[in-house]
Amino acid sequence: MTNVKGDRIRLAAVQVLLAVAAGQTLDDAMADLDLAGGDRAIAQWLAFGALREALLLERLSSPLLQKPWRRRDADVQALLHLALFELRHGQRPAFAVVNDWVEMTAAIHKAWARGLMNAVLRRYLRERETLEGRLRADDLDLGHPAWLAERLRAAYPRQWPEIAAANNAEAPLWLRINRRRVTVAAYQGALAARDLQAEAVDWDAGALLLRGSVPVTELPGWREGWVSVQDGAAQQAALILAPRAGERILDACAAPGGKTAHLLEAGADHLLALDRSAVRLQRVAETLQRLDLHGADLRAADAAEPRRWWDGQPFDAILLDAPCTGTGVIRRHPDIRLRRQPTDVEQAVEEQRRLLEALWPCLKVGGRLLYATCSVLPEENAQQIAGFLGRHEDAQRQEHPLTGQRLPGAGDMDGFYYALLEKRP
Repeated sequence: MTNVKGDRIRLAAVQVLLAVAAGQTLDDAMADLDLAGGDRAIAQWLAFGALREALLLERLSSPLLQKPWRRRDADVQALLHLALFELRHGQRPAFAVVNDWVEMTAAIHKAWARGLMNAVLRRYLRERETLEGRLRADDLDLGHPAWLAERLRAAYPRQWPEIAAANNAEAPLWLRINRRRVTVAAYQGALAARDLQAEAVDWDAGALLLRGSVPVTELPGWREGWVSVQDGAAQQAALILAPRAGERILDACAAPGGKTAHLLEAGADHLLALDRSAVRLQRVAETLQRLDLHGADLRAADAAEPRRWWDGQPFDAILLDAPCTGTGVIRRHPDIRLRRQPTDVEQAVEEQRRLLEALWPCLKVGGRLLYATCSVLPEENAQQIAGFLGRHEDAQRQEHPLTGQRLPGAGDMDGFYYALLEKRP
């Protein structure tokens, strides 16, 4: 990595951290980067890692600073966190890491911080063993905000350390093969030709777990629509709902479109996909275009207000991938632990209830509704469904081997919850 090239990558990582601190999601911040290929992969590794360990890095660095950060120096704090993350996990010599990140103070026009960065990083290296040991001993919340750690410990007293460890790890890369375009065997061969090994799973022939990292756009056949990136747990939604040709199906909260595309790949041919955000709905359209999938009507609308979009004809099946706190996908979206607040849980629970109540009348008798979240908090999952069943005598929960709760740390998949409901006469 030449100095100019390296500075560009490091500055991109700084920009991502600042964007997230300003309220932007990590996904949107990464989408704004003008980087590609290996350069983008390095910037992503730095930014994701520093965000994943943000609370730990703050605790690690605070004893090394004489006074708290000023708000206008958030960029210097970002430099320090990124430098510490690379020192903790990178492969380059420590002297090179320190030198490069110290030099970055000029790139952000904070030359005064050069001495501060140099002193803090070198002191960290001198006292590394003591500082890291103290961090491990003191961090009872395992890198999570206190309110979230408290809720997770209360809900899962035995599994909590495993959940936290999974949240602090890098997410694996799951692939979904578009079997309308290519066979799984042929795609595995294309991966092997690039020295990429993928593992099949027993619950679906089209899902592959990729061991190793590769920029998404450099996957074989990406532009040709052969493959999508989608976590294994998320891929199970289409398998549970099991769309059949001729059915009227509603995807109530469609963006960013992974489940929408999978439903079409699985046989849906009369699909209405809704999302409140027209901007996010455009991402769904782009996904379907790349995969050359047809049969979906995309509309920007609030699914909880059927009078604005429903024609009165009941649906055979509804997928409600409900808005949630995202506490099951923290390793994939590490900004969640920084952006979420306790009040977000109550707001999510109320929005989920609003959607369930509004969509149930849109389902035909004998039809099925799949409720899904990427949360692990009971109030958004089992408690939400128990309350709904208590209010609706015509609702019955159906057993399915892929439904129920999945927790981070229990395997290679993210934490998800699925409940399949049938409408009785």
